[in-house]
Amino acid sequence: MNPIFSSEELRKIAKAIKEGKTDVDSTTDLGITKTKLRLGKEGFFVNDAEIKIPKIREGDKSCYIAIDGELQKILYFSEETKGIYRLVPTSNKPILQISGTSMHKMEFVERIKWDKLKGKILDSGTGLGYTAIAASETADEVITIETDNTVIEMQKLNPYSQKLFENKNIKTQTGDIVDEIKKFKNKEFDFIIFDAGTPRSSGEFFSLNNYKQAFRVLKKGGKLYHYLPMHQITRGRDFGAEVVSRLKEAGFQKIERNIKDSYAVAQK
Repeated sequence: MNPIFSSEELRKIAKAIKEGKTDVDSTTDLGITKTKLRLGKEGFFVNDAEIKIPKIREGDKSCYIAIDGELQKILYFSEETKGIYRLVPTSNKPILQISGTSMHKMEFVERIKWDKLKGKILDSGTGLGYTAIAASETADEVITIETDNTVIEMQKLNPYSQKLFENKNIKTQTGDIVDEIKKFKNKEFDFIIFDAGTPRSSGEFFSLNNYKQAFRVLKKGGKLYHYLPMHQITRGRDFGAEVVSRLKEAGFQKIERNIKDSYAVAQK
């Protein structure tokens, strides 16, 4: 992978250069591994080529990737969705933001890890792949589906997404879950994970018909883990309650709603 840095890490490296240091302890993969970088007058060396550090303002929280000897901010505009995509560093894994909305909620990922899902799992949408990767630690097979091509490109850049492509029990697919789910057999999956974007950008994802399809392909006793965006909450709307109502109508029972962490778990 190309070297990738947080803005905070680059500010640390720039400070070391200013102090006249010849090397600095750093990371080129957002903290997964540690390395020692040789410093030059304006940047650092990778494979004997000096990469100049651009001026980074103090409040900037971004990820930068080294391509062809230059640092580029991971910030894209999609003509397809009209969204602005950013990889944002955190104290742990980076998160994906689309037009200011964070696409990954770590509490939801932690619930997937905690429950140690087994068997065959359907995951949609993939995002940076954190839920699919968490599920793959205990599952036999995870089929994960993503519809957004820009998100798929972000997966390739993010060091923490690489297990999506490395883990043998993860199968990635491109497509709209609303269409793709119809291709699966009745009672094919032990568990289903639904984690889409906003209702405005997700088509029929939150529709009753999609939940009926999820009920159809889920085995008896299986569970659907569903992240619930806080859509229009400032207007007094309880979008999560609307989703729970549709899940009940689709046939799901024993629905556990976690309001604090914005998700529900529904059993067939």
